[in-house]
Amino acid sequence: MLLQRSTALLRLRSPGRLPTPRLLSTRPHPLANKITPRGPVPAGKTPPGLGPKVQRWSTLTAILLATITGTTTYAIGLRSASPPADADTRTYRDPTPADFARAMKEIKEWLPEDCLAQDKETLLDYGHSDWSYHNLKGLPGAVLMPRSTEDVSRIVKIAAKHAIPLIPFSGGTSLEGHCSPPVYDSNPEESEQRAKLAKGETLGLDDVSPGLAFVLSFRENMGEIVKINADDLDIVVQPGISYDAVNAILKEKGIPLFFPVDPCPGAQIGGMVGTSASGTNAVRYGTMRDNVINLTVVLPNGEVIKTRQRAKKSSAAPDLGKLFVGSEGTLGIVVEATLKLHPLLPTTVAVASFPTIQDAADAVRDIVQQGVTVSLFFKFGGTPEQIKSDTARTRAIAQKYNGSKFTFSRNDREADDIWYSRKMALYAAIDYVPGSKCWVTDVCVPISNLPNLVAETREDLDATGIIGPILGHAGDGNFHALLLYKTAEELEKVEGLVHRMVERAQRLDGTCTGEHGVGIGKRDHLEDELGKGTVEVLRAIKKVIDPQNIMNPGKLLPEVGRSSCGH
Repeated sequence: MLLQRSTALLRLRSPGRLPTPRLLSTRPHPLANKITPRGPVPAGKTPPGLGPKVQRWSTLTAILLATITGTTTYAIGLRSASPPADADTRTYRDPTPADFARAMKEIKEWLPEDCLAQDKETLLDYGHSDWSYHNLKGLPGAVLMPRSTEDVSRIVKIAAKHAIPLIPFSGGTSLEGHCSPPVYDSNPEESEQRAKLAKGETLGLDDVSPGLAFVLSFRENMGEIVKINADDLDIVVQPGISYDAVNAILKEKGIPLFFPVDPCPGAQIGGMVGTSASGTNAVRYGTMRDNVINLTVVLPNGEVIKTRQRAKKSSAAPDLGKLFVGSEGTLGIVVEATLKLHPLLPTTVAVASFPTIQDAADAVRDIVQQGVTVSLFFKFGGTPEQIKSDTARTRAIAQKYNGSKFTFSRNDREADDIWYSRKMALYAAIDYVPGSKCWVTDVCVPISNLPNLVAETREDLDATGIIGPILGHAGDGNFHALLLYKTAEELEKVEGLVHRMVERAQRLDGTCTGEHGVGIGKRDHLEDELGKGTVEVLRAIKKVIDPQNIMNPGKLLPEVGRSSCGH
């Protein structure tokens, strides 16, 4: 993998070339009073007070016993059927300002002042992203910056006690509104903004008031590497460290391994787990779903669990880690992840041009079918012999489909620059139309259907007159469209383009999102893709694990009674 040229620090932040959220410059740095995390929860050693509940008699047991023993025992059975003292009695209800105030009071009794914020500017930084096309709808009520797994567990227990929603936050690079706070009818402070939203008005910072949700931000105090197991090819990390920081640290330490999942520069592990992120290396190394070994998760009741041990394979029960990967923070909060590392092999980069989209897509299909470990631009990896063989086959296929100007990087520096230009495509697109905003979307289909998908999408773009560069990870059938707009009329056209693109991908046996996640932007397409039965199973899992609906509410699952966007 080719890294950004940046200083390798243990707590490395996003590359300097990117805009970073505003910091709490007037507050002491959160690390000033830092408590070192205790590391993963040992298997079979759940922290005191967080152990499993003792099994009590069920109502069915009581009724059966009553049938056998007669009227007297039946009466006893009825009394036994009432919920035991430690039964899970959590149910959903909307939070109120009084609930929020009580929860904040409890948290402030032990969480240091420099680990929380409630000023409006900070709430905006963590509750809305300028990179997302979703308009501002509301703000969280507070940003909490936990220092350890224990902190997260305590916060979650308090939130559950007072029905306060929790929104996990890492790098803030997500695009589908994953960190957008909910707006509640039970909060009088938000009544005016709810009325404006109902009229279709766009809100500014002066139009919104602090809400009733907690944002749990991990990038301040939980962005460390816990342990590098180089001999076992794995690494244990906290959620607030970015993938590029992990790779920079491995390089600095002289460890010839790397973590291959590479979405947007600056993306952090917590969010990458939540959205099952991937990137330009997915054809060869897979996505987050393929590279997570174990997760340490805080459940909605505050209990801390591990999903499995570090063994490379296991037949011991279903892998619950797969349940949390891609769940977008709706089932629990990831506080540590054990990830696979891979040998750092030589790479080179090439660029080729094609006269038509169909020619380029056909070339990609043939290259992948022949087993060449490459993705356009082109990025080749392996031993020098592998690279030589792959480049020869790729050149031949490109020429077959009228490819020209097939140019290789001459050295590592040039390869780095070429690949960096691919990573910076979003920012280049925005600069192409000064003053524009960008609706970034992605879809994915089987690679045999990619030529049709790309060609039909390009025709649709040309027909609407919207400027929209297309790029992506063509080797696995995933592509992105960067749709630029400046006016309300153009935004309406863009919205239609996105929904037609999703429906087109699903018609071609594909998905509404290859790596961005569902969030709030694509949840209404989920049932069309998975089917009502599957969505109901997902909803049932959510209800069992999070009956209060406090874990990132409103994300991923479509609203009840809505299965499509009506486009």
